Amino acid sequence: MKKKVLLLFAIVVVMFFLLGSKLFFNNNVSDSKFYINIFNPKNLMNTFYQYDPIKNTNKILLSGNMEDYTSFAYSEGNNKLYFADGAKDHTIQLFENDLNTNQSKQLTTEFSNIDFIQIDKEQNILFMRVLLKDEYKNFHIATYNLQTNKVKIWAKEDKDRSILDFNYNPNSNKLIVVSYSEKDDTKKLEEANNNHTKLQPPKYSLDIYNTEGEKKEHIDTVEKFISGVSLAPDNSSVIISYDEKITSPISHVAEIDIKSNNMKPLLSSNSSYSKIRSVKFDEKKEGFYFLSSFIDEKRDYSVLEIPKESMLCYYDLRTNKIRNVWKAEKSILVNYSADNF
Repeated sequence: MKKKVLLLFAIVVVMFFLLGSKLFFNNNVSDSKFYINIFNPKNLMNTFYQYDPIKNTNKILLSGNMEDYTSFAYSEGNNKLYFADGAKDHTIQLFENDLNTNQSKQLTTEFSNIDFIQIDKEQNILFMRVLLKDEYKNFHIATYNLQTNKVKIWAKEDKDRSILDFNYNPNSNKLIVVSYSEKDDTKKLEEANNNHTKLQPPKYSLDIYNTEGEKKEHIDTVEKFISGVSLAPDNSSVIISYDEKITSPISHVAEIDIKSNNMKPLLSSNSSYSKIRSVKFDEKKEGFYFLSSFIDEKRDYSVLEIPKESMLCYYDLRTNKIRNVWKAEKSILVNYSADNF
């Protein structure tokens, strides 16, 4: 089971950061402030940056020794950082750091693991992907209310449905959720092992939820190795990033029209941008952001491979051109967010 959990994490993002990386910034992309996390596996240091593309400034919000990689969300209103870290009971829990005082405290105790942390537009609710204690099979979405300090676990009694990924859209105040059946996933894994064939992806269900955890609309079912998902600001479409196979850095981005369910290809990896993942529409649906890493597509790929560089990029749907936003040489960016999408 540990192998499957590790594989799921690796599909979405590989977490490595080397010492001495050189950072590159492009101030001709957006007026959003970006929040970026990088991880150094040699000393388990996580560094959280705030990047202002208008001023072309890069500010370290927090740097510290943490348990493996982490996910995070930043609240600009109260200048606090929320992140996943190891607790004394060897679980991964939600923590808060007050950047004004540099004081941290643990907020949750009930989980085995937490990742994919996002915050709502009012900066009152944190959304997280979680594993429950003593249950290592399927992931759930849970929320943490910063005003009441209460946790709510969505579909807690469901032992089969597991969350691969989700993304909160502040424009519609809804989430696009990617889920799958553990039984289906296990069956395909066993078939691949027994027959010595390539692993096939499970049937991923793409659904829109409100912030209370109620499913509002089913979008589509997709059998691809999804590595990112985003709902358009006008709720008209969804974009997904996906890999051709687990052991390949070749990846694609496609848009699914919600009314027609038609899938349209938007972007494919190339010699400069491979292992495309973590796609997010911008606030005007004029383009989308994504993470990529420079990995040789002509040879076998390992999810533990350290690439030569990785970048936060922007794809302009009007010009069909890519622009680099933030780059770290010989590094991989763990995750990112912005203050208005």
